[in-house]
Amino acid sequence: MDTSDTPRQEVPASTLPQIQVTVRGITNQYGAECLGQQMFHILREVGEYIDISALDGVTVAVDYDEALRDLDRGVEGLAPLSRTNDEGLAGVGKSIVVMRGDAVKTHIVLSAGPVCPIVLEEADRDEEDFRTAIAIIAHECAHVEENAFREDQFPGIHFRPPTGHFIRDHEQHFAEACWGEYAVCRLSAGFAVNEEARFRDNLAVRLKDCRSRARDAIRSYRLHGNVVRVFEEVGIVILEPLRIASYLFGHLDGMNKYDTLCEVAPELPTEDQAFVRVIGRLVEQLRRLWDTRGGWPSYDALIDVGAVGFQLFEEFGVHCQPQPDGQAYINVPFTADTMPGGSAQADLRILMGGYRG
Repeated sequence: MDTSDTPRQEVPASTLPQIQVTVRGITNQYGAECLGQQMFHILREVGEYIDISALDGVTVAVDYDEALRDLDRGVEGLAPLSRTNDEGLAGVGKSIVVMRGDAVKTHIVLSAGPVCPIVLEEADRDEEDFRTAIAIIAHECAHVEENAFREDQFPGIHFRPPTGHFIRDHEQHFAEACWGEYAVCRLSAGFAVNEEARFRDNLAVRLKDCRSRARDAIRSYRLHGNVVRVFEEVGIVILEPLRIASYLFGHLDGMNKYDTLCEVAPELPTEDQAFVRVIGRLVEQLRRLWDTRGGWPSYDALIDVGAVGFQLFEEFGVHCQPQPDGQAYINVPFTADTMPGGSAQADLRILMGGYRG
């Protein structure tokens, strides 16, 4: 038998609700039950500091990708889920918003390998691996609180369809990603005291060679001519470092014991002033959102954060202008350093064009 469902025992003084922890893919029944019981113990402890009352359940799976695909989200027609798995950054946990009746909850899916150290006795485990496992679990629990916070203040926000306004919808997606990780890392910082180095390393990976990678995407565009594709490819290069910076500064602010929070620029592993300026503005707005959480006048207070990141597009050579009908005019002006080698004069037909998308 490779699936174990462990009923939760009543635990007062914790926000842990009545849930199941499902362990998939561990064929040793006793081992699966031990992992499930230890997971309950940790959830109970975390639930004394982080509000996980909107937790739907936890799935711990050897085949993490399969567990993501199989999760019943309670709403039809949603895009399949997948892990982050690129540039050396592999996802091992995800908190997914689900519908259960009329209630919006969050279900946590965890890869079994990174959290298995929680079942080992202290004498048998690697302490660094154990601390990492606790940090992963607490991080996903903090997503439960953050998801519930936005749902309570703006009912239905998690399953609201896009507005059809190209730029504003992208700004919202980006803003939600940055705010979510900033708030979650700030909430769970006390359970992740050893994670700062990992956050810094991840940010350095994302910032490495950004300008050359963006130029490569634009050079490719000069030949394929698809401006939506170049918008997305350049966007991944320039916006992902901002999202990862949200992890780092959420963690640093959560660990801060003083009234004055750290300055942003000295903490950044880059001398590219475009990123220094924009990440500084981003962190300033995220801190302001944190200080006013529960009192946002509208959801626009969050979405407006997205406009900060989009300031980078023009800096990196992609110009986007909103149109009255909600579409966008996207233009990639020609520059000498974005001309692909060996391109013919006839390719200028592509170079000079823009696009409404």
